[in-house]
Amino acid sequence: MGWWLQALEAGTQKAVRDALIAFMAATAQAQAEATKEAQRAGIELAKTKGTAYLGRKPSYTREQLGTVKDLLGKGTGVTEVAKTTGLTRATIYRIKDDPTNAEKALLSWGQVG
Repeated sequence: MGWWLQALEAGTQKAVRDALIAFMAATAQAQAEATKEAQRAGIELAKTKGTAYLGRKPSYTREQLGTVKDLLGKGTGVTEVAKTTGLTRATIYRIKDDPTNAEKALLSWGQVG
């Protein structure tokens, strides 16, 4: 008889636990969506006001960008370019894939060439 009661309580506890976890997950997802929406709204407001929305500051300098372009132009591998410049491979790939945007990012942050 005691075993039956424990199994029933465990089943109830599991159901309550699962419901609580589902509720917490839904709350976290709603909060994340609200945060993203607020960020989008802030960016749009800055753009409409004429305030420069610069995005994230580039992790590289004008000199590093020039070095990366030169080395990649000579056929140097991404890993070697990263070691030479001190930048991450991800940054090198980002510059390699879109050098125009890399240049634009520096210009928007006031690093003129």
